[in-house]
This record gives sequence, C-alpha cells and structure tokens, in this order.
Amino acid sequence: MNRIGRLALVAGILAIALAVPMAAANVIFVYQAQVTVKPVTPIVFLAGPDASNVGLSLTNNTSPQISLTIPITNSSETYVYQALEVKVNAVWSGPWYLYVDSCSYSGPALTSVKLIVYPITGSPSSPTGTITITPSTSCTASGTVSLTAGNTYYIDFLVEPTLPISHGAGQGTLTIYFGLTNESAVTVPTS
Repeated sequence: MNRIGRLALVAGILAIALAVPMAAANVIFVYQAQVTVKPVTPIVFLAGPDASNVGLSLTNNTSPQISLTIPITNSSETYVYQALEVKVNAVWSGPWYLYVDSCSYSGPALTSVKLIVYPITGSPSSPTGTITITPSTSCTASGTVSLTAGNTYYIDFLVEPTLPISHGAGQGTLTIYFGLTNESAVTVPTS
C-alpha cells in the first residue's frame, strides 16, 4: 500500500472513530411497558340514612343526578336530615367544588330549598356550605360548597313552602343535577 493509501486508510479509521461516539450520543432507547389504570370517580353519591323519608332516588351512584319527593305541609319549613351522602375519593389533593348544575321542580309552590352540606362527623348547625335552590320548572341555584378529598358529607334539605298551601296540595318532586369542578369561581374582567 502506498503512502497516500495508508494516509486515506488512517483518515477513514479516524473519521469512523470520531463518528461512532457522536452517533451513539444521539441514540434513543425505546422501552415498551404496559400500564393498567383503574379509573376512579371523584365523588360518589349514596342514599343517606333518612333518604326513605323523601323517596330519594339516585339514577346511578356515580352520576350526579338525584330525584326526591318532598312532603309539602302548611308548616313554615320541612327539614330532611341526612337525606344524601357524598363520598369524596382522594383522586387529587386539592378541593372539589360541588354546585347545582341544573334542576327542575313540579308541585305546590316553594319559596326555596336549601342544601346544607356538612361532614358526617360534624353538625348541620356548622355546615361546610349551603346551596340555595329557587324551585320552578327550570330552577335556579346559587352557591358552591368546597369538599375535601377523603371525607364523606351529608346533605340535608331545608324546604320552605310558599304559604298558605291550598287544601289538598300534594307532594312536590325536585330533580337535581349536581356539578363538580376542581376550580373555584373566578371573576372575569369585562374590560
């Protein structure tokens, strides 16, 4: 081999020796893995201990729709204690905010229905929060309640009829669609 051939061979070997580490630095290793994920519902609605007093029905324990039959009397208010139970699963560390997304009511006129939310270890006299519903065929509701992950809450219903109730008035049916978010209410500037 002549001198130019050897020089070309050495230059080629040197180029390969320099190119291999550079090429190796850009190698991407791909690993394949299988992950099994169990979806968890953030909250679960359950019938509370006194749910039978209002004929409370849940369309699905994981769906936020409930329907209850409210006894309407000539009293200034009817209080239904521990009608609904809400279990908040620990799927994230921040608070959840419970609100009434929509609702409907049929029956004798009501002034309001208040949903009083408190921990099962607590008391309705010092609630976590209250949601107020103005019953009609397409209700309006105000208020949100902050729920802590890992806790279970009762929801009591305070029903205030529009007095006087006419003779022979029956029961009312209130259907509530709950909403749940992990974002607190934010005021959006208009300008």
